[in-house]
Amino acid sequence: MQTVKNIFKNFWILSVLCIVLGIALIADPDFFTDTIGYVIAGLLVCYGAVMLIIYFTHSSGSMMDNGAKLVGGLLLCAAGVFVFIQPDIIAKVVAIVCGMYMLINGIVNLQGTLKMRKAGYPDWKTTGVPALITLGVGIVLVLNPMTPVKIAMTVLGIALLVSGLVNVINCAVINHRLSKIARSSDSTELAIRDKDRDSTDIIDI
Repeated sequence: MQTVKNIFKNFWILSVLCIVLGIALIADPDFFTDTIGYVIAGLLVCYGAVMLIIYFTHSSGSMMDNGAKLVGGLLLCAAGVFVFIQPDIIAKVVAIVCGMYMLINGIVNLQGTLKMRKAGYPDWKTTGVPALITLGVGIVLVLNPMTPVKIAMTVLGIALLVSGLVNVINCAVINHRLSKIARSSDSTELAIRDKDRDSTDIIDI
């Protein structure tokens, strides 16, 4: 029974975290992307600082290796500071790269669809509609990369909020049922003990 209680306790905590994160993403869709940006910025600065410390504390090695450590450390620290100032740059770069891929893929598929139409294939509409959708999404991602990201984060926040609330309700219902079962079991055990005690008293008499 104690194991079941521990599992439910962890499940409660996880559900509450989902609710809090969902509310945070709905209130501020940039919360997740900014957090990732800050983490990456911290890692870049730390790694760059380590390279600079190695450069200044270990002068052994070739001049080329020492120069690479110095330049690499400075570049990493500068990149970390830049990402820290603009934490959404990571999401923008990822969105633009995905947008370029979808844009190129949509153009290629659209060209294939036009060739199929000229050749008289009746299935050209089947490939043409997905090609146009891919092309449109690619254009949106390239021109305004953060809009789809914000929409995705808002949808993710709603999903997390709903999931957390459903889990909390389920936990409450199951916990109530387990409490009733435990009380019923305790009552049965108490009744058996009373019966055994009465039987013992009769035998003693």
